[in-house]
Amino acid sequence: MASAGILLFVFTVSYITGSKAFVTVQCKPETTVQYGQKSLLECVVTTKQEATDLQIRVVTWKKEGVDDALLVFNRGKTTHMPGYSFAEPSWNDRNMNVSLLITNNAALQDEGVYTCVVMTYMGSASNRTSLKVTAKYRVPTIKAIPESINRNTEGTLVCTSDGGYPEGQLRWFDQDGMEWTKSAKMEVQKTENGLSHLTSRLTLLQGSIFSQYTCVVFNASGEKVDETIFVVPEPRKSPGDHHVPRDESDAEEGDYQDTDKECHNSLA
Repeated sequence: MASAGILLFVFTVSYITGSKAFVTVQCKPETTVQYGQKSLLECVVTTKQEATDLQIRVVTWKKEGVDDALLVFNRGKTTHMPGYSFAEPSWNDRNMNVSLLITNNAALQDEGVYTCVVMTYMGSASNRTSLKVTAKYRVPTIKAIPESINRNTEGTLVCTSDGGYPEGQLRWFDQDGMEWTKSAKMEVQKTENGLSHLTSRLTLLQGSIFSQYTCVVFNASGEKVDETIFVVPEPRKSPGDHHVPRDESDAEEGDYQDTDKECHNSLA
């Protein structure tokens, strides 16, 4: 069985090398899919005008780094690993659309390079296509340490966002749009499913605190995903700092004095 497999491999390579000018496989070079969605790797078989009424003998889909083929069509039968199928359910050997559908929800391990090999009675060819998986970061959250932070106290703002991939970035801005990211420290942790958990800590010094700060999460492409605003509370006024304005009793006392003067003048 091993020698037969080697002979088949040699025959396949020779067949592809010697006659691929009549048949080509055109694939979309790269496909990007959202984490948790189905993936479609698009490939079609094209021929020269001389090659009419083309019939496909063999189709093989493989992923780089995986020993077993993901999908194989041979001698009129299709076998495939769970989660993989032809994109068209009613596919047959006269159908030039050999696209691969990954029916499992896209995970990070699905990223990689895929190869489609096609053999026909008029020639053979192969092509490669890449799959990239991305995940959108959640809305950032900001926590103040201590919780009682105000514009007259020192403290730290901690911004977090997770569920994204590839690795993104958290950036800080004040109410005037000035950026303070260089004054912050960011950490990246990987979750069990390979997604990123971002944490950024911005230290606030007494006397230099603005009224509000915005934490913005950006994806790996530098595109803004979402933001959260933290408003720094004003310091609470102590009872000793409370200014008591001139009350009504003072005003009434003055009015009485003026009235007494008027009465005295009228009697005189």
